[in-house]
Amino acid sequence: MHTSIRVSDTDRAPAGAPRPRSRPEALAHWARRDRPAAAAAAFLVLVTLLALVGPAVTRSTYDREDLDALFQPPSAAHWLGTDQFGRDLLTRVLYGARISLSVGGAAVVGESLVGLAWGTVAGFYGGAVDQALMRIVDLLIGFPTILLAILVTGIFGPSLANIVFALVLTAWPATARTIRSEVVSIRQREYVDGARAAGASVPRILWRHVVPNVAHLLIVRATLDVSFLVLAEATLSFIGIGVQPPRPSWGQMIYESFQYLRSHPALLVIPAAALSLTVISFNLVGEALGALLDPRYRRGGA
Repeated sequence: MHTSIRVSDTDRAPAGAPRPRSRPEALAHWARRDRPAAAAAAFLVLVTLLALVGPAVTRSTYDREDLDALFQPPSAAHWLGTDQFGRDLLTRVLYGARISLSVGGAAVVGESLVGLAWGTVAGFYGGAVDQALMRIVDLLIGFPTILLAILVTGIFGPSLANIVFALVLTAWPATARTIRSEVVSIRQREYVDGARAAGASVPRILWRHVVPNVAHLLIVRATLDVSFLVLAEATLSFIGIGVQPPRPSWGQMIYESFQYLRSHPALLVIPAAALSLTVISFNLVGEALGALLDPRYRRGGA
């Protein structure tokens, strides 16, 4: 008769070994160690929540005009005041956040999927396939990105779907080049050779062994690219071929408020500050993710 003996976690752990941190503890440790990135992540969470529920809280709509309340200062009725048409400024800023984040999010998903597929195929197969696919990438990268987005949006029109398509077209080549470089290194490793020797098909090798090992690069690249895509959307709206009035966009709000810069600077400063802080926050979070997901960083501890 066998007697089962329950061994506790403390009995299994070597003497003197540190207790593994729980997820909340690990998150708190990261926040203390990298406070700028933690603050940036908190700001992005706040902006996202406000973009989703904020316009309902303000009890106004982005296109509701009140000609008796032009250029009103902040008050209980309008927390950030009103613009040149009497529209609630806070509501328009929050709707602008919704536009920027949704366009940036949709575009980064699209460019990540295209770049991952393109770069994986080019890097894994190599040879003539790699040469042909990467020449297309080089051609698109050599074309000025904003000019390409302007060209696409100008041809197909300034709808949200066309703006997302234009941004995907400008962003995926850089992602494909990043992924391709990593896949070229991965395909020469022993576990890939072992999978081939075991008779695994190419799709299985790519899905089980290649894609998981480039996921960290894709996540970091996507986080950093969101800042570029949000700024690119604002640029297109600023020059008049992005989001069209009366639907608000941070870039469009900045353009419309230039003529009131001296008399009512808040109309420009508020959307410009929201855009700048969002772009900077995405960059800080992306750099922090790059450090956390870097295997050399993980081996070094901290």
